[in-house]
Amino acid sequence: MKRARHKAIVDLVRTGEIYSQDDLMRGLEARRIEVSQSTLSRDIQELRLAKTAGLYTLVDTEPAKTSEDDVRRIIQEFLIEIAVAENLVILKTGPGNASPLSRAIDDAAWPEVVGSIAGDDTIFVAARSSRDARKLEHRFRGILE
Repeated sequence: MKRARHKAIVDLVRTGEIYSQDDLMRGLEARRIEVSQSTLSRDIQELRLAKTAGLYTLVDTEPAKTSEDDVRRIIQEFLIEIAVAENLVILKTGPGNASPLSRAIDDAAWPEVVGSIAGDDTIFVAARSSRDARKLEHRFRGILE
């Protein structure tokens, strides 16, 4: 059932204008697929959907194959703000976009990055040192220019 639900969600996102979870819920109901709000939220995370210009979109559906060009594109599309605190780089995105950006950063395997943690619109990137955090800040700013 989960596989069929995921396929239906992907089809809805690819073929329609899905602005909210309610839109997804209605689309699934039209296909006679019942789902709770909490399950739908988990599905959105598992499928790595993100909002771009207010619409749900699929982001990098192939796991762990993020090229440097893909990382740059995702950073340019989702990154809004950068701050540094000791060895942490704090990144701000639009709502729902932190997870795909965090995943792209982790997949990039940059030597300065220990790992990242994403919320809805904020990412904490742990750097190996405060010096590495500054290098990362410069790298992110360079990509945004």
